[in-house]
Amino acid sequence: MNTIRIVACVIAVWFSALGATSQSMKVNAGSVSYVHSSAHTGDMTFTDGTKLTIEGVTYNLSDVTSMEVTSESVADNTVSVVYNGNSAAVTIAGNVARYMTASVNGAVVSIVQSADLQQEVTYTLSGSSTSGSFYMDGDYKANFVLNNLSLTSASGAAIDIEDGKALGISLVGTNSLADAAGGSHNACFYIDGHPTFSGSGSLTIAGNTKHALSVDEHMIVSSGTITVSNAVSDGFHLSEYFRMDGGTVNITAAGDGIDLGFKGESKGTKADYENNGFAFLNGGSLTISSTGDAAKGLKADSTVVVAGATVAITASGKAYYDTTEADISSSSALKTNGTFTLSSGQVTLTGTGIGGKGLNVADHIMVTGGKMTVITTGARYKYNSDLDSKPQGIKADGNINITGGEVYSAVVDSKATTFKTDHDLIVKGGTIMGVGGKTVALTTGSQNYKTYEKQSALGGSTLTKDGVSFALPAGYNNTAAFVIVSAPGM
Repeated sequence: MNTIRIVACVIAVWFSALGATSQSMKVNAGSVSYVHSSAHTGDMTFTDGTKLTIEGVTYNLSDVTSMEVTSESVADNTVSVVYNGNSAAVTIAGNVARYMTASVNGAVVSIVQSADLQQEVTYTLSGSSTSGSFYMDGDYKANFVLNNLSLTSASGAAIDIEDGKALGISLVGTNSLADAAGGSHNACFYIDGHPTFSGSGSLTIAGNTKHALSVDEHMIVSSGTITVSNAVSDGFHLSEYFRMDGGTVNITAAGDGIDLGFKGESKGTKADYENNGFAFLNGGSLTISSTGDAAKGLKADSTVVVAGATVAITASGKAYYDTTEADISSSSALKTNGTFTLSSGQVTLTGTGIGGKGLNVADHIMVTGGKMTVITTGARYKYNSDLDSKPQGIKADGNINITGGEVYSAVVDSKATTFKTDHDLIVKGGTIMGVGGKTVALTTGSQNYKTYEKQSALGGSTLTKDGVSFALPAGYNNTAAFVIVSAPGM
């Protein structure tokens, strides 16, 4: 104790005398280090021989393991966390140290920002641990850099951010996260806030208890690659809205691939949040495989807009009778409780489960451009003589309006429908082909169309009618298909 006091006094005098901006005072308290630049320190005050104050931070010398003057440079407004097996080291820039409460227990790291902090802090997480985790709480927007991080939690989430503000998450190199199985936590990577993912790196997430990634507010992907390798429940479990402008997202989940719900305590609060329950797929590549019973590849509580992205979704779960709802619940590659619009980009939806759907829309479908292919190969699910679930291709509770682009739909079951609506099926300016299932007719006022019966449509081949070609996937085979085709100028 006395030695630490004496050394501290000597270092303080020496550091003050040097006055060089290239020097820093490094205060080590166990696994947490605070680095104060000489440009900011000013006077360092001792109190009662037991406390040292630097840049507004008062250190109890009994908690300090060492102090040193170093040429190490730490940028302002930064926190570094480096994992190394069963341990972790935290380095905090001196200018924000007064606002940080940090603790390290082995490789379990917790950092809480004071509500007085009114600056953006950048947290860089790197290194590797099979028994580590990161927790952060605060009241101001922040940035996170995942830099070749490999983190597996032994208990709970791998990363839990409770900030509630705008968060930038940059991916550098190859990163991976896995949570502990059998826990009570919500997700492997939990975010209370609205993050934007960017960078040229990758992130792989394994959700071993529930969701892989859960975001309490909206989420944006601008670049980088995010892969959900597995999820016991949802791959992405989101609120408010999801926007993808670029990058690559690959999801494999037993539950919904992306479950996008309304923000708020009830759906009645929808108007309080802009674009509540929306999915905007403006660019990049989105690939989803959902495998659970009645699971959806992409499920949105409101509207789905595709305007440039490449989307490929497969749902393979079977339908079942839900005793709570007293109705059949079935899987869908894409399910929205609002409208679905496609203006550009490419969408491929595949349903292979019993009673499953390709595109299932509670409101209108509007296609003005782009290309969409929908395939369902599952059989009908029959609960009793009066209740069943047919594996429809494209189903809308409102109108289906195709004024541009290309839309192809194929079903195997003879009772299923390629384009299913109880309202208007209008094609005026677009190109369509429907293969298999029940007879379909376009609404009066649509462009010309033709129908064919008992056609052979074999998987792996290309079916061509009236100049329109449909490349059928290997999993599709129908030797007595109904075909409808329509294109401008027919």
